[in-house]
Amino acid sequence: MNRRHPNMHHTPHPKSLLLICMLAVSILPLPLPCRAQKRPEAAVEPPPAICTPLPDDDAIYSAALTKVILKDRNDRRQLVLLSQTSSAYPPGMAAFTASSTPDKKELLDAASTATKNDFDAKAKLNCDLTTNAALSAGVVFMSPTESDEFFSKASGWKDFAAKYPNAAGFTIVSAIAFDASHRQALVYVGNSCGMLCGTGYVVLLEKRKDKWVAAKTAKIWNASASQN
Repeated sequence: MNRRHPNMHHTPHPKSLLLICMLAVSILPLPLPCRAQKRPEAAVEPPPAICTPLPDDDAIYSAALTKVILKDRNDRRQLVLLSQTSSAYPPGMAAFTASSTPDKKELLDAASTATKNDFDAKAKLNCDLTTNAALSAGVVFMSPTESDEFFSKASGWKDFAAKYPNAAGFTIVSAIAFDASHRQALVYVGNSCGMLCGTGYVVLLEKRKDKWVAAKTAKIWNASASQN
């Protein structure tokens, strides 16, 4: 009887080799390209800010202007207002928060994140204010072209005073920012009364029992002859 030497190798049957290969392939992990990959979710960009006139605009502007410019509803001075919202200033909340004062901190703490984000989004809008009939009834509008003609000359403020002798300076406002519920608003009001005369404010307003009230104000710039 022939016996195989212990050191002799047994050659597997070809079918056995095929089965071993199939089993090996089945337990190996799939290469990465073959695995189902979860696609990263695309960041949802908020829609761009646009000029959207709202029924409350007049009440908000009137409350803000009375609070920081006229100071009193019995003040009969004339409001001369740029006919479109300002995009030159303020550039956004970043500039507003550059230096901290108690009035700024109070206002920022009281304003919701949504309101502040909306203020930033609308900071560069040039919205036509003349379409607001109620606002038009209480102010005199000056176009950007007319404003440039007045204040590009050395005699600009003298000419302005001659044309508007009872004016409470020249005023610009920003587009109005809102929170999601439209019960909180934020607006910038800038007023100039000469080469070295003027003040800029941010006003936080709240809607209380269907009436807009200026809840907080913060002065963000001031120009006066005493600064020189």
